[in-house]
Amino acid sequence: MASPAPAPVRLPKNYQLILDIVQESGRGRHLTMNDVFAQTSARRPGIGYSTVYRGLVRLRELGMISEIVVPGAVSATYEPAAERHAHFRCTGCSAIEDVDYALPTRVLRRVADKSGFDIAAGTVTFEGLCRHCRAGVHTA
Repeated sequence: MASPAPAPVRLPKNYQLILDIVQESGRGRHLTMNDVFAQTSARRPGIGYSTVYRGLVRLRELGMISEIVVPGAVSATYEPAAERHAHFRCTGCSAIEDVDYALPTRVLRRVADKSGFDIAAGTVTFEGLCRHCRAGVHTA
């Protein structure tokens, strides 16, 4: 007999708004905490910064959004939950972009076997210059 599907999560209205904002940003768009707060408070004046922060933490815990912590970036960014992929951080302009790449399962298994760790997932971040910085084109 198949297991019943998990019950849908009912979110508080503020958390639902935060989720909507991150999802509306679309794949490949990376919002900082400040970006999410600005958009949330524009739609719901008076919402607190800590409420938005707690909402992002909870939505991440539920797997509804992804938190991206890129070494060298000024702050973490948030994006809609999506299939595994890597990120690229431009060392010139600090832009963060998605890269269609994920560590192969066999690599994770090999590292786990060699280290004795139980590795569930891994992330990859590439660094260098984006197309615009390579071409000397900077947009403000």
